[in-house]
Amino acid sequence: MKISKSLYKGISITLILFIIILSLYRNTGLFYRKKIILPFSLHLNRQDLILIKGEEFRLFVYGINKRVSYRSTNIRVAGVDFLGRVFAYRTGKTYIIAKVSGKKLKCRVRVIDLNKKHLKLSVGETYRLKVKGITDFARYKSSNPKVAKVNIFGKIKAKKPGKTTITVYIKGKVLKCKVTVE
Repeated sequence: MKISKSLYKGISITLILFIIILSLYRNTGLFYRKKIILPFSLHLNRQDLILIKGEEFRLFVYGINKRVSYRSTNIRVAGVDFLGRVFAYRTGKTYIIAKVSGKKLKCRVRVIDLNKKHLKLSVGETYRLKVKGITDFARYKSSNPKVAKVNIFGKIKAKKPGKTTITVYIKGKVLKCKVTVE
């Protein structure tokens, strides 16, 4: 079977273009954004974790049947026990380091909370509800906008007497603040 010269040139040009595009792509942030985890490699079940203050989560290492030791880089923000249970204590960021067979595996833990859980306002009064610990975009929603409404920045405005709950959605987590308007 002979390959014609024109077909050979077409394949080589396509291959060269593919290599150039791949090399351009590797030098961008897109290449490093998603970490590819190979099967049968040592890795944690989560590399990035967002917890609400008081919440806990179980970390474990895939692909092994060996003893793993865990530690937190900032015990004030989140602690971890010998089984890999992570406990969120206060807002902030820390890393959980899992050590197994001489390798260190990392999981970034960010703990979030609201600046107020219960709030009393008078009619016409405003208050800015803030998420502590993380600076990503949050969505705010009032369960009863006739009593108190909230804008996209978390500013609550009391409309008329009653009770409502402001719900904050951030990165798959739900935080709530109970508002009483007098």
